[in-house]
Amino acid sequence: MRNLIVTILTRFVSAFLRQKGVSGLHRARFIGVPVVTLRSGSTINIGDNFVAVSWSRMQVIGVNHPTIIRTVQGGAEVDIGVDCGVSGATIVAARSIRIGNGCLIGANAMVVDTDFHQVHSSDRRYLPLPKPQQKHSIVIGDNVFIGANAMILKGSRIGDNSVVGAGAVVSGEFGPDSIIAGNPAASVGIVSSEKALGKQGSLTTP
Repeated sequence: MRNLIVTILTRFVSAFLRQKGVSGLHRARFIGVPVVTLRSGSTINIGDNFVAVSWSRMQVIGVNHPTIIRTVQGGAEVDIGVDCGVSGATIVAARSIRIGNGCLIGANAMVVDTDFHQVHSSDRRYLPLPKPQQKHSIVIGDNVFIGANAMILKGSRIGDNSVVGAGAVVSGEFGPDSIIAGNPAASVGIVSSEKALGKQGSLTTP
């Protein structure tokens, strides 16, 4: 019965999102109803085999809210690669967020390329969003695992095969195979290659 509900819900959500202008979504699976909004002139593309969990009953540690994917400025883009999974995470772009193939974004994590309010202002409550800049764009490589409650902030670059620890606050550039943790986040180790380990996989620290 649960699988039937998810199948029916997936068809409904996929059709609704396509009608709103979201592209891709081939073989997507929606477990619960996500919150997805597009600002006029912006784009959201979601690759094949995407899975979004928005029901706590279907996620081991639960989610605080449904998966949220939004663009908040004209010209903004969100591009999610194939075989990605998201659990109650928030992805909000004012400029550009590009997520590679095979990525996992854990429960309640946040990926945002804007501060939402002016930083240097005594009147920020009434001012519009800060003007997005190209340097604020976020790029997340292939096969990246972002742990629960992590925050990926504007201008971040995370290389292929990296792991972001739970609760990390990431701002900056990190190369491939990085283990990233802390607030502010820093590289605390490397992810050993599958080839070197006979495809068993391992985490190592310097």
